[in-house]
Amino acid sequence: MKKIVVLGAGNELMKDEGVGVHIIRILQQRLPPSLSDAELADIGTSMNFDHLIEGADKIIIIDAVQGGYQPGTIYRFTPEQIESEHDVPTSLHEMGLLESLMMIELAGSKLAETVVIGIEPAEVELGLELSQELKRQMPKIIQTVLEEIG
Repeated sequence: MKKIVVLGAGNELMKDEGVGVHIIRILQQRLPPSLSDAELADIGTSMNFDHLIEGADKIIIIDAVQGGYQPGTIYRFTPEQIESEHDVPTSLHEMGLLESLMMIELAGSKLAETVVIGIEPAEVELGLELSQELKRQMPKIIQTVLEEIG
């Protein structure tokens, strides 16, 4: 059985910037039984998640990204694409995530297949709730993550 780890990143005090955290909380309540072996973790703004991904076969990171498209746009990319392509959407935590992943590899651990599911934010300002644009997209975002897990 493959070990799949899903990490939700973001600052939930900054509206859409916390979308990864919101998605993890929804998945913790509604993960289908067929995908219940996936490990879900809210990492917030911490980039110290190496203990969570130890032994993982696949890592899925959910985060807000800015690609310049409509709010709620869903992006899928790998860390290698961020390093090699300048037109790939960038995470609001790009440096922290990339640096953390690189440090894990430099410490001698081989990283599993890693995928970033990014969501274009509409509002990044003080507030606990997601914007209406992201709330409307939530079913599609959740389905995208479930497909990546499954």
